Amino acid sequence: MNQLTFIKSRIRKAHGGDLSIGKRRSRRPLNIKKPMHVTLRSEFAYSGRCLLQHRKIINTVVKKASHRFRISVYEKAICGNHIHLLVRGKTRFEIQNFFRVVAGHIAQQILELHPLRFNEKPKLRGGALGVIKKNTCKHPKNQRKFWSALIYSRLLSGWGKEFRTVRRYIEQNTLEALGIIPYQPRKSRYGLIAPIQIRAVPLRI
Repeated sequence: MNQLTFIKSRIRKAHGGDLSIGKRRSRRPLNIKKPMHVTLRSEFAYSGRCLLQHRKIINTVVKKASHRFRISVYEKAICGNHIHLLVRGKTRFEIQNFFRVVAGHIAQQILELHPLRFNEKPKLRGGALGVIKKNTCKHPKNQRKFWSALIYSRLLSGWGKEFRTVRRYIEQNTLEALGIIPYQPRKSRYGLIAPIQIRAVPLRI
């Protein structure tokens, strides 16, 4: 029993994002029976490339890709420099292609409108401008990358309390991004203002 508990505790649920910087690529943990919290973040999404200014592009790309790859989107939040998605797919192949198409098409369309300037510095989370880390731009073409790192994904335990918590968290991000409610500093992974009763229904986008 102790050995089984140890094995379960070693199972990875999160992949990408800051966890992928400076590390070898590994297989993304996926489970077609469970929902997944996905985040795309860009340190270049400021000024004309602010994601809030391109909500129509993002909504269109996500809608087309979700229909094409049979992905259920339960909640979505478009913030200034990142996007939250709560999704579930039917196969690993379709989930991976959904990630690839969404990230690629959004970046391509935004950069066509507002290209990166030569040696442009990314805007860090604190608001200051920084320099591109060496381990993320070993080749000159990577300096043109829009997203800061690999797509972050985290498998949820199921459709119960954790699913409802993540969905409320993503909804809160939308309200904060639109200025409907004030921003609340996160004390934990999912800092919530107040509980909201939400049913597990796919979002129509």
